[in-house]
Amino acid sequence: MRLPGREKALPAGDVTAMQTYFEKAKAHLLPACGLLLLTLAVYGQTLGFDFQSNWDDYQYVTSNPDILGFSAKNLIRVFSSVYVGNYAPVHLVSYMLDYQLAGMNPAWFHGVNVLFHAANGLLFYLLVQRLTGKPVWAFASGAVFLLHPAQVESVAWVTERKNLLAMFFSLCSFHAYITYRRRSGEGRQGAYLLSVVFLIAALFAKSIAVIVPCVFLLYDVCVERPGWRKGIFVDKIPHFIAVAVASGITLYTQSVEMGGGSVDFFEGDVTAKLLTMLPVLTKYLQILVWPALHSLSSIYIFHIKTRIDGEFVFALLLVLALCVAGAYLVRRERRLFFGFALFFLGLVPVSQIVPLATLMNDRYLYFPMLGAAWIVGGLLSRLADRFPDKKINPALVLIVLILVPLAVVSYQRSKVWRNSIALWSDVVSKLPTLRDQRAALAAAYLYDGQKEKALTVYEEVFALQRDFADPLAERKALKEAATLYLESGRPDKAYPLLRTLTTKFPDYAPGFLGLGSYHYLSRNLPEAEKAYRRALLLAPRSSRALASLGDICLETGRVAEARTYYRTCYENGGNSPELQYQLARVEAAAKNYEASLQHLGEALGMGYRNLDAINASPELAPLRRLDSFKRLIADHFGHP
Repeated sequence: MRLPGREKALPAGDVTAMQTYFEKAKAHLLPACGLLLLTLAVYGQTLGFDFQSNWDDYQYVTSNPDILGFSAKNLIRVFSSVYVGNYAPVHLVSYMLDYQLAGMNPAWFHGVNVLFHAANGLLFYLLVQRLTGKPVWAFASGAVFLLHPAQVESVAWVTERKNLLAMFFSLCSFHAYITYRRRSGEGRQGAYLLSVVFLIAALFAKSIAVIVPCVFLLYDVCVERPGWRKGIFVDKIPHFIAVAVASGITLYTQSVEMGGGSVDFFEGDVTAKLLTMLPVLTKYLQILVWPALHSLSSIYIFHIKTRIDGEFVFALLLVLALCVAGAYLVRRERRLFFGFALFFLGLVPVSQIVPLATLMNDRYLYFPMLGAAWIVGGLLSRLADRFPDKKINPALVLIVLILVPLAVVSYQRSKVWRNSIALWSDVVSKLPTLRDQRAALAAAYLYDGQKEKALTVYEEVFALQRDFADPLAERKALKEAATLYLESGRPDKAYPLLRTLTTKFPDYAPGFLGLGSYHYLSRNLPEAEKAYRRALLLAPRSSRALASLGDICLETGRVAEARTYYRTCYENGGNSPELQYQLARVEAAAKNYEASLQHLGEALGMGYRNLDAINASPELAPLRRLDSFKRLIADHFGHP
């Protein structure tokens, strides 16, 4: 404990530095709080949203054992595995931490998404402030980035945490790089090293961060020291090496062989790619300028163009106009050109130069939005500077007129991501003639336990007069609809679907399992056995096929065969109360009463409670006279 009057005073220089730091921080407090409150006002509702049960969330989170807690084993798994065609360990580690802190609570997962988005907006605000020194420019840019409706998909969908993380670490890397460029003494090399480390973290969250070294080049040429100079690439070599390694990993993991979505829609036809992707650019620009609810979609459908049409001509004229605007800005307004170029640079990785699974998504605008927001903020800042003495600056009025509609549309658009039913209902309302998307809505109802509603939607799916785009979506729809019909006691409705399923997908074991169930319910045991044997041939370890064949053999008096199937099922890990009950019946039929009682005890101990079946089974008739049987029943049911 120090004696009074003996406290160590800070040097005068340190006190002055701290005062300067706090004064600078105080200047940012109000705009930062404003940006944070605006973000929470729009996205706070997502804390009440669920996971997407049939679109990626289940693969990354809800059905992923590798994110169930922070541990060395899970860390090794996520750093050595590919998920949904992506190598993104930082993305998975964030979910691991979520689960460690809050379990599988969707509110927590959504809340972390919102916080990362808010942090990205604040980092961008500080970035613009550092580069321009214009408060209006910084606030307007940060607000547009945070509130634009095209950002909703990245924020409200838990899976797109990877987009948010990649942006967060990319912005951290950019801030570190700026510090490195502007410092000349102590801390300069540390800032440079941080810029590389943060870039690697961004790349391991999502490969979209490959543009970051090019952003540094753009910054050097347009903002820091305008103009091209010798050696401008040298200090970015480590960054480009990191990008090259990450790009190689991404190209490998995104291949079809690795389960990725790298699909060349154009089959190497550069002309078709140009004819198709220019109208996609037009659509992106339309969404940026006029993001109405009807123009935003979770799924965008484009047809591959092979000839010039009016849509392409309009897109080409628009691109030419943009080229003229870019040429003007690079000559007269270099700082505005930085944002202009940043927008198009952000689109490069998602423009099908490297094949992707989809041609267009709202989430693909998350990085380009930096450039768009920069331009909007810059123009509003210029307007504000023209009226410095106005009591009510026109620029501030215009900012309000821009931000309020953006916030309202984003708030409304966010509701679409409440759950899978809401999401796919929105998609179907905008794309009503597509089978794949309507089938996804049916699956969402099924996963929610609304089986009748799911069946109704599946009936709508098969009534549509067009083909499925994805064969796997058709296979899933046929299987699930047929299963629902069988479970609801309408096998006649299931049979045509099962015939189609097994004909179109002859190597799909679940199709033959369903067909076997249909024949079994129809009491056509020879055909049921034939279908189950085909399923077993396709999936030799199928518990369902083995147990079903055992049931048929038991019913037709082939006790030894039945025992073999049941035993094989047990050895393959298919143990269940029902299997133990069937083994009890088999052993009783073979007059192995002690073994039968043992299996029956196992079944009851595991939760088998169908007393009517036990009392009605002809195989168990000899056991029902035994005192040991009566005691066993009394122990589990409370009466003999």
